[in-house]
Amino acid sequence: MTHPLLLDELRTVTRRPQIRVLVRPAEAGRLVNQIRALAEPVTRLPATRRSNDPADDFLLAMAESGQADYLVTGDKAGLFGLGRHHLTTILTARAFLDALHA
Repeated sequence: MTHPLLLDELRTVTRRPQIRVLVRPAEAGRLVNQIRALAEPVTRLPATRRSNDPADDFLLAMAESGQADYLVTGDKAGLFGLGRHHLTTILTARAFLDALHA
């Protein structure tokens, strides 16, 4: 699932110098376009105030609205520390890969 706020966040993150070294801008642009085309859009987000970083609350709201099983994050100090949000388990990318292969 996706939301315009998530696509904006992805565009912002992929423009950071440390990410541009790993992912070329053209590849990042294709990724955003593919997500927009293929992912199920979530249009209504519930009011959520739970994260240490209020800018991340939209991710929790999106997971809640879309009834996501997992929210994968690298934000170990913020979202990851919550562990769960409603039905959604919050994992690191490594833990998510381990769960897929279990």
